[in-house]
Amino acid sequence: MSEFPHCKQPCVECPWRVDVPVGHFPPKRYVALANTAYNLSAHIFACHKTSDEKVMACAGFLCHGADHNMSVRMAYIQGRLTRDFTNGGYELFEDYREMAIANGVDEDNPALRGCR
Repeated sequence: MSEFPHCKQPCVECPWRVDVPVGHFPPKRYVALANTAYNLSAHIFACHKTSDEKVMACAGFLCHGADHNMSVRMAYIQGRLTRDFTNGGYELFEDYREMAIANGVDEDNPALRGCR
């Protein structure tokens, strides 16, 4: 079984980092990716610096947004993912909802209702 591809720490422009300027990514991107934070979601929040050919899970997502993600949970169970990633010493948003709202998504947006 293959390793679960993932970044080891948040990159310079990682949207999970509190210190990254708001507006780097438009609010509609956060709405579109909200399903990655739904309970038992099979969708992964991929690092924006990875390519379609080699998608890698975002380290910020793994640190603060993936506890309820089915794909991530299965990767742990199958031994394809270990906790070999870190927050890199950066302050990260506590969860997807907090990150999306900080980046311009209305707190009442229906896409955020399912976020854990």
